[in-house]
Amino acid sequence: MFGFQTRTIRDLSWNEKKQVESLLEINGLTFEGRPDCTAVVENSEEKLIATASIQGKVIKMVAADPEWQEAGLSGMVISELLKYARENGIFHLFVYTKRDMADKFASLGFSELARTDAIVLMESGHPSSDDYRLVLRKNRTFEGSTNIGASVMNCNPFTLGHRYLIEKAAGECDGLYVIVVQEDLSHFPFSDRLRLVQEGTRDLKNVRIIPSGDYAVSRATFPTYFLKDKGLTSVAERQAELDATLFANLFVPELLIKKRFVGTEPFCQTTAKYNEMMKKVLPPRGVEVVEIMRLNDISGTAVSASRVRRAIVENDMEALKIMLPPVTMDYLRSEKGRAVVNKLIHEHDKN
Repeated sequence: MFGFQTRTIRDLSWNEKKQVESLLEINGLTFEGRPDCTAVVENSEEKLIATASIQGKVIKMVAADPEWQEAGLSGMVISELLKYARENGIFHLFVYTKRDMADKFASLGFSELARTDAIVLMESGHPSSDDYRLVLRKNRTFEGSTNIGASVMNCNPFTLGHRYLIEKAAGECDGLYVIVVQEDLSHFPFSDRLRLVQEGTRDLKNVRIIPSGDYAVSRATFPTYFLKDKGLTSVAERQAELDATLFANLFVPELLIKKRFVGTEPFCQTTAKYNEMMKKVLPPRGVEVVEIMRLNDISGTAVSASRVRRAIVENDMEALKIMLPPVTMDYLRSEKGRAVVNKLIHEHDKN
């Protein structure tokens, strides 16, 4: 049809990436991350006129040349990515798209999870958000209480700062859900991060630890959070608003949350923007956003996971002792912990 050629590309060449970037820019989008596969449509002159990419289980960066909007090119590249996903055993997919593309994805079997003025997050396949709602219901702990709080944490790794925030938040509500980011894109594996938080808060009787699934600060909801280059401020802002909206749609009604606790953010602009977006999105949905001042060490500097990782690379044991609880110190001395330490050092030396 019209001499179109469709193909998929695993590793974009410099020239191919430039063409994709140009097409995205025309459509008000930005190239981000490192796609596992990109589908493109080219015309008879080998000009790229449509594109879409997939990274992990997320389809994104869907765009077509405005001159060919009526030719169904977006459907062609999306179909190629759905075929790629099936061939690679990916049966649960998310799509992060502009609002005007939502109906197209709905016709392909995607269901809407969250929507902002600019973007829509949708999913298809299983396990789905309906399955995760059942997980949340099974974890409902504070029945009968009206003052229930929640905090979402990555804990990469679990620090005294995290412990301080959890303890302070737990003191301000009847029950606190700590939702640990499950996306395994951090230096410390999710299973280890989850265990450290569980063991490090075991004495707090009104705290319940829950894995986030794919539905809080994940590669689907907030991919910029995991990028080394977080300079895409406008992109991070849109994604932060989307993630906060999904929290309001999913976690708030299932866990009857009335307060969302966050720590002040002096270091990371992306996390600071996330806090700002929560203050915009959650209060109209009946959730108070409570900001807790970060714990400072004896030098007056806020304790943070990024400072801990830097101290690990520098083998600064004194700094680690004043920023980490015993459970994390013990972990760093374990076989698993030493493997993470070596990985951090290797990554630092390589850069």
